[in-house]
Amino acid sequence: MKTYISSTGFDTSQILSLMVKYGVEGDDRIILIRPEKETDTRGETTIQAVRDLSRQIDSSIKVEIHRVDHQNFESMLLSLIDLIKKTEGEIIANISGGPREIFLAFTIACLSQSQRIIKTTNYSDVDRVMREIDLPKIVRSLDEKSKAVLGDVRDNQPTTITEISARLNLSESTISRQVGRLVDLDALKVIPEGK
Repeated sequence: MKTYISSTGFDTSQILSLMVKYGVEGDDRIILIRPEKETDTRGETTIQAVRDLSRQIDSSIKVEIHRVDHQNFESMLLSLIDLIKKTEGEIIANISGGPREIFLAFTIACLSQSQRIIKTTNYSDVDRVMREIDLPKIVRSLDEKSKAVLGDVRDNQPTTITEISARLNLSESTISRQVGRLVDLDALKVIPEGK
């Protein structure tokens, strides 16, 4: 199951581009981020157009609206982070369109939850082309074991898990777990060697 999360303004072409590029099928979800208080009827027209299109494809596609208070940045940001954390399935985030304050908060939310998002797209205002973008993996800080492993690799590369284990006096399974976490953060690159 895929879930598309997108900030959206009055232009449906961003959502249509997502659906065409990555496909949409029964039981997928489309979550549109909109202001809590709509002051322009074009917003509702956009929402209805996405609903109509999704129904034509498959009536089980769910279109949901996530409303945010654009006047309270902190509340809006926390709401968007929570949305990403609680969303099930593969998340495809589109950080394009909509009011600037919502765009900014959604971008920050995506950066803070990049490990939950499988693809991130941006629809260019300049050439009207959708592109995938790679979000950096941001962590607040590493735990002490991860720091020790990273420091050891820095000082002794190339190296192996067995060698790191001996130098740090930690089990190979502990080192292997730490290396896996660091690889997931793109902090290390592992090149497997045959036995």
